[in-house]
Amino acid sequence: MNVAELDAAIGDTERAFIDTSVCIAFHSRDEVAHPLARHLFQRIEDGADPLAGYLSVITAAELLVRPMRTAGPDLVVMHRFLRRLANLYIVDVDFEIAHQAANIRALTRLQLADTLIVATALMSGCQAIVTNDERWSRRLAPLFPQFRWIYLGR
Repeated sequence: MNVAELDAAIGDTERAFIDTSVCIAFHSRDEVAHPLARHLFQRIEDGADPLAGYLSVITAAELLVRPMRTAGPDLVVMHRFLRRLANLYIVDVDFEIAHQAANIRALTRLQLADTLIVATALMSGCQAIVTNDERWSRRLAPLFPQFRWIYLGR
């Protein structure tokens, strides 16, 4: 996928749910998907673009683990990203999301953290899910055709 293909896949989406893998790609220049993730977050941050990004609080926790272990400047960078990026919203897990996650786990046998993230996307009214995890597109897209499943991988 290239930037033009990503923009075409996003189309007129106004609410995109962003998987942890995309956030990791954004913060790691060594990731193949880094340029696409960077473009996506630039669009989200651009006030003139109608695209807003949504993350699960699970993703926030996953993103904070490594910087907390090192307790270096990466922790400040991650906090700034999670708390201050314009038009990026972190969605808390509540009982309805937990219930939906249990249902998804029962159907797919995905890890609980993954199902909590997908359930958050379902319950937050997003139109697209952007991931860098090929398993999600393959295993979940048939179950939830209401989403645009955007896989950044090659």
